Amino acid sequence: EIPATATAPGLDVARERLKLARMSKEELAAYYRHLDDVVVIRNNIYTARKEGCFDGHAKGLAEGRAEEKRNNARKMKELGIDANIISQVTGLSPEEINAL
Repeated sequence: EIPATATAPGLDVARERLKLARMSKEELAAYYRHLDDVVVIRNNIYTARKEGCFDGHAKGLAEGRAEEKRNNARKMKELGIDANIISQVTGLSPEEINAL
């Protein structure tokens, strides 16, 4: 047993090794499967980022937000709200609002 209050260098590694030593064969096998899964998941994330999958998702979200701003601006314009006020609320330029 290593006391929780002990702070000598290397004790964290020793605590981890003790945890592994106390595990049953089944627990140890499950632990190593988990570590393998973590490696696979990290690799999948790395590959997806490299291939631009996350960038495409971000672009889609940005396009959706821009479309929502235009829809809100259209609704406000239909209600007779001044283009300058709509511009302040939506961030669209008065020219973009007038073109709607």
